[in-house]
Amino acid sequence: MIMELQKINQLLEQYWEGKLSEQEEDELRQALIAQEPTLEGKLKEAAVWFKSTASFKNTLQLSENFEDRIMNNITKSTKKTSENWSWWKIAASILIIITLGYTAVVLPSQQKAELAENNTQEDPQKAFEETKATLALMASLMNNGKTKLESLELFQKAQDKIKNNFESEKTKKDKNS
Repeated sequence: MIMELQKINQLLEQYWEGKLSEQEEDELRQALIAQEPTLEGKLKEAAVWFKSTASFKNTLQLSENFEDRIMNNITKSTKKTSENWSWWKIAASILIIITLGYTAVVLPSQQKAELAENNTQEDPQKAFEETKATLALMASLMNNGKTKLESLELFQKAQDKIKNNFESEKTKKDKNS
C-alpha cells in the first residue's frame, strides 16, 4: 500500500486542518510510517511524529472504571459544596437581620441627636449667619468664574484678530497670483 507523495501531502494538509475521517487518518498514518525511510523534509518529520504518537498512544490506556471514578469524585465534591453553602446561607441571613435591626433602631436615634445639636432653625441669628456665609462663598466662586470667562474672551478676540489677518494676507496673495 504505497501512496504517491502528492496524495500523501494532500492528505497530510487535510489532517492538520481536521478534515479527514478516521479511516483516512489511519491510511495516512500507515503510509507515512511505511515510507518513513524514503521520505524527506516535512513528510519525514510527520512520519516520525506519527510513529512516536502511535507508540505513545499504546502506552496510554484508561482503565475501564475511569469514568465511574471521575463521576464519583464529581458527585462527592458537589455534595460537600452544597453542605458548606447551606452554612454560608444561614450566616449571611443572620448578618442581614442584625444589620437591618441596627439601621432601623440605632442609626435613626443617632441622627436625631446630631440634628438637634446642629439645628439652626431654633436660633434665627445663627441661621442668618450661616446663610450669609453660604451666600458669600457662592458669590466668591461666581466672581472667580467670571474672571476666568473674561480671560477666555480676551483669548477669543486674539484668535479672531489672527484669523482675520491670516485671511486678509491669503486673499492678497491670491489676487497677486
